[in-house]
Amino acid sequence: MKKWILASMTVASIGLGAAQAEDNVLTPAEVKEGYKLMFDGSTVASFKAYWVNYVKGDPNTTTLSSEWKVNPTDHTITLPKGSIPEDARSVKMYKDFEFRWTYRIHANQGVFYRSTLQYDRAYLSGVEYAINNVTNLGVDNPGAAYDLYAPPTPVPYNTFDAVTNTGLWNKGRIVVIGDSVEHWANDVKVVGYRYHSKDFWAHYNVSKWVTTGGRSLTNLVAGSQDVGSGFITEGYLGLQADHGGKWQLKDLKVTETPCFGPIKPDGSVCASTGIALQRAKNVPVQFAVARQGLGSVTLTFAEDVVKSAALVGMDGKVIGHGVVSGAGHKAEFSDSFKTGLYFLRLETASGVVTQKLNLL
Repeated sequence: MKKWILASMTVASIGLGAAQAEDNVLTPAEVKEGYKLMFDGSTVASFKAYWVNYVKGDPNTTTLSSEWKVNPTDHTITLPKGSIPEDARSVKMYKDFEFRWTYRIHANQGVFYRSTLQYDRAYLSGVEYAINNVTNLGVDNPGAAYDLYAPPTPVPYNTFDAVTNTGLWNKGRIVVIGDSVEHWANDVKVVGYRYHSKDFWAHYNVSKWVTTGGRSLTNLVAGSQDVGSGFITEGYLGLQADHGGKWQLKDLKVTETPCFGPIKPDGSVCASTGIALQRAKNVPVQFAVARQGLGSVTLTFAEDVVKSAALVGMDGKVIGHGVVSGAGHKAEFSDSFKTGLYFLRLETASGVVTQKLNLL
């Protein structure tokens, strides 16, 4: 299938209290982009299929606290007010991913990602997407990378659940690709950072992980910033449960083929059949992507002249070179490529262009 796509940019609006047409349902576009529903809105069993108790050193546990209940009125999985000993973690580990959820909260909780099981709590290894019902906490504000990166101030996007279960719904979103991370709150990007960048270390070195005497959160060895291969590249998602804040959660969705950027009205983020590149003078270059199952990939260009084409993994390694033909209007990759996110590096008449390419 071929489709021409022009380069474009969209600006997300702040959707306070906005509700989806259907809760706990994947849109066709989300299905195409590989999202999985981590709770069906009706049964604890559907939640337990994706979430279990966080237990230090135990990757095989199948237990889940009985405090997690289904609320049939609003189709949520609910944790009543009052803390429980165990956080919940995802059954499987995720490397590159996007996690979306809709929630109400009465107090302080959080969502962890890329956590390991080496400590008593998930927050000691995984960065936390902070959730609060107050917005004067800086690096602990809702949407923050807890104690590392604060959202902009003032914070206009958060609402919270009152004791009576009234209040507006909030939308959380985390996107992680390689060493790069984005936090979104109610369709607004509020945090962006790169693991182990100079900026990351500047924030880390004044955070609780250093000032309290323990250098956790990363794959450090003997407290060194330079030893131990750096940040944790794969880990569990986690739902905090020990802080006493009542959770109401729905629309829990995850994909392992993520893209950065705002969510489109149909629920998609990545382009499913093609992408658009920008030349040096910001003139759109159009091309189509044809793919045979998980096999060969063919790029057909409507204009410009391509001199070379390479497919690059998220780790920066070239994994395939295209054969250029048709006076530079076609590039064919004969190898088989798995579904996922790649970089496409083209040398064109206008210079070298690099862009993400999502192969489905």
